[in-house]
Amino acid sequence: MTILICDDEKNCLDILKKHVQEYMYNRYIECEITALSDPAPIIQNDWRFDLAFLDIQMEGMDGISLAKELKKRNHKLALFFVTNYDEYQDDAMDLQAFRFFEKPFDVNRLYSGLDKAMEYIDGAYVDVFLQSNRVQQRVLVDNIMYITRVNRKIVIFTTQGEFASSKSFDEWCEALPPLFFYPVHKSYLVNLHYIDKYAYSEIFLLDHTRIPVAPRRQTAFHKFWFAYLRRR
Repeated sequence: MTILICDDEKNCLDILKKHVQEYMYNRYIECEITALSDPAPIIQNDWRFDLAFLDIQMEGMDGISLAKELKKRNHKLALFFVTNYDEYQDDAMDLQAFRFFEKPFDVNRLYSGLDKAMEYIDGAYVDVFLQSNRVQQRVLVDNIMYITRVNRKIVIFTTQGEFASSKSFDEWCEALPPLFFYPVHKSYLVNLHYIDKYAYSEIFLLDHTRIPVAPRRQTAFHKFWFAYLRRR
């Protein structure tokens, strides 16, 4: 998950980054946080984020304008505003922000807002195009049940059928949402939404597919699984 924190008050920037890192760590969610006091590099680069915390009043560009630009790049962006002023709340709500935090912000309210954002991101499924017999088929990411290596080939099992992929296994691990896709084995990337039974060393999907959980990944997956259940 990619996260942006943009605030020209360094103290607020550092505090917010610390709490967001703690939240993600405690819920076993892998993330990459970009923390900036100047919005200029964001505009100059074609960066795309899943979650953003924006100060509304900043030098050079206000948070509302920055949010509009980021929404163009990812219309499913989960958005938070942080400010000392309440005069911008109507504009913030028009952008469907999750929370409007006043400085200094309340940590419990921050965590509550992040819980809602995780639910949203978990459900904001994007689509991909997969190829079968030289035909490009649109598939919702959530319709991907699992991805595996079969005789050195990458095969994607979906509710719409099976597809071969030219992408590597690692590329798929990077591309799919880390909130509900997990590499339980070096050859299996699983969509947790399709797990029917979980027995620590193996899982069974709703279509009765049995998938092993690699011994060295069992402890980490066990924690991730229960963190996932708490979000549901």
